[in-house]
Amino acid sequence: MHILTLFSEATPALQVAEIAEILDLPRSTTYRYIAALRSHGLIESDPEKGGYRLGSRILDLAASMQRTSLHDLALPHMERISRETGETVILCGLRENVGVCIEKVEGHHALRVSYELGDTYPLHASATGKAIFAYLDGSEQRRVIDAIGLPRFTDTTITNPRALREELAKIRKNGYAESYGESIAGTRGLAVPIFSRTGHVSASIGISAPEHRVEGANRTGMIKLLLTAAETLTRGLQVSGAKNSKALPDT
Repeated sequence: MHILTLFSEATPALQVAEIAEILDLPRSTTYRYIAALRSHGLIESDPEKGGYRLGSRILDLAASMQRTSLHDLALPHMERISRETGETVILCGLRENVGVCIEKVEGHHALRVSYELGDTYPLHASATGKAIFAYLDGSEQRRVIDAIGLPRFTDTTITNPRALREELAKIRKNGYAESYGESIAGTRGLAVPIFSRTGHVSASIGISAPEHRVEGANRTGMIKLLLTAAETLTRGLQVSGAKNSKALPDT
C-alpha cells in the first residue's frame, strides 16, 4: 500500500524503476506488488505518460466521499424543486468516462421520467451529462470521446464532434444545459453544473420530464430553480471544503 502514497498531483504517473528506487525494492518484488494493486483496480497503466497511475477504484472511493457530502447538501434542494415542478430531479456525478445518477427525487406526475441510482450514461446524450462535459478541460473531453465515442441513441443525439463542441460552448455561455430527447425520445432535460472548492466541475443537478411539460414559462421557471440550487450547492461545497479539506476531494 506504500506504493499508493507515492502518487500525487506533482507525480501523477511513475515508472516501475522509479517506484523500486524510491522504496528500495527489487524490481521483481515491485512488479508483484503492482500486479496485486492492478488486480484490485487501485492502479492502472498510463498510456500517455507511460508507467502507472492511480486506478479507477481509488477515484471511485474518493468520489464516494464527495458524493456523501454533496448528497446531504443537495437532497433538500432536489425535494423542493420536485415539489414545485412536479418533475423528476437528478443529481449526476462523473465516473471515469460516463455520468452516473448519484441521487434522485421522483416526480409526482403519472407520466414521468424515472432513473435508478447508479444508472450510467454517456455524457454527450443528456442535459446532466452535458452540464458536466462542458466544464471538463479539452484533454479530458478528448479522452472521453476517444474512450467511448459519440454513440447515437435517438435521432437527436449529437454524434458529430464539431457539433458537440459548439453545444458545449453554448452551455458554458448560458450556464445551463438542455437536451431534446437525445437518449430517450420524447423527453427533455435541463441541468446546471456544480463546482468544487477549487473550481472544478463536481456534479450537475437537473430535471428530466416529458417534452411537452418543459416549454415556455415552465422551462424558464425550471432553469431559475436549478441555477439557484446549483449556486447554493457550489457555495456549500466551498464552505465545507474550507472547514474540512479532507471531506470533499475533487473529482
